Amino acid sequence: MWNKNILLITLRSDIGGGSKHLNSVFENLRNHFNFYIASPSDEPFGTKWSNELNDKFFKLPHRKFSILFFLKLIGFIRKNKIKQIHAHGKGAGIYARLLKIFLPSVKIIFTWHGFHIETYSKISKAIYIFIEKILSGFTDLFINVSEGEQKVCLDYRIYDSQKSVVIYNGLKDVYKTFDKTLLRKNLGLPEDKFIILNLSRFDKTKNVTAFVEIASFLKDEKEILFVLAGDGEEKQNVLSLIEKRNLKNIFLTGFIINSMDYVAASDIYLSPSLSEGLPYSLLEASMFGLPIIASNVRGNTEVVIDNTSGFLFELNNLLQAADFILKLKSDSVNYQRMSYNARKIFLDKFTEEKMIFKLKEVYEKIIL
Repeated sequence: MWNKNILLITLRSDIGGGSKHLNSVFENLRNHFNFYIASPSDEPFGTKWSNELNDKFFKLPHRKFSILFFLKLIGFIRKNKIKQIHAHGKGAGIYARLLKIFLPSVKIIFTWHGFHIETYSKISKAIYIFIEKILSGFTDLFINVSEGEQKVCLDYRIYDSQKSVVIYNGLKDVYKTFDKTLLRKNLGLPEDKFIILNLSRFDKTKNVTAFVEIASFLKDEKEILFVLAGDGEEKQNVLSLIEKRNLKNIFLTGFIINSMDYVAASDIYLSPSLSEGLPYSLLEASMFGLPIIASNVRGNTEVVIDNTSGFLFELNNLLQAADFILKLKSDSVNYQRMSYNARKIFLDKFTEEKMIFKLKEVYEKIIL
């Protein structure tokens, strides 16, 4: 008889792509597999998992490795006869691969959700890659969320190609017709502006200060409003730059939980990220048919087809992004074409059903 006990591990259970992905896996496959979850108990997902799973939930500290929790986790796995572990994110990957040392019969699946080394120093990058090469020996299967992410891993020889698969992130299609004017009114957004949106953690990889710089190029365009939704470590730098540039065309929402309402209320999605795995924010934008203007980096390039569903710009040329915004604003025919193509690409490649089908195949293969 198959052992269908699978432990899902993440060190984040707050709002974010990795948490959203894990919850999607849990909700869609819980009738096929016996899931256990190890994660922090943060809102909104951690509390949900804890309440629904009870003694099948194991609490871990938020984005922190703890020897004490690691040792307790070994006991939790043994007690519940868990034979498969799927780790989501770098921190969870450390836990999972070290567990393999003490529990060699357990199968380890690891998904990065973004192999971000662009912001590392040369020494830090070398150390991190060296560690990942070692941990690769304790990993049965790597799941990459984009072809670009897989290529980078192969280029650095972190694993052999036969140890990895690519499974795109996917979203449940919740698009429906709506009254954009009413939606904007409910969100406190102006009804008559051309809205450029970014939803991000404010960290270095998301490069939110570049969003502000692009807004500064268009500060004299009175019909355009830039909406920056999120929070994080870069917030003070964002506020300082807005003050320095004396910008009145940026609206900061702060932390939000209704991200799709803001997507539906906007006209263009703008992403200046330094790198991505496969960003859920771009998938949300595509689902609602928003043309996307994004940095020409891996992850982004697999959602946005240049001059088809949006535009790709070079990170050293932020003025190019501003020009693309003006181009779309002034050309309604091209805007509608890109809007149609964005939604079509979502339906063709990035639905939740496609993602779940492929993950189910992976889990069943590992069990066998």
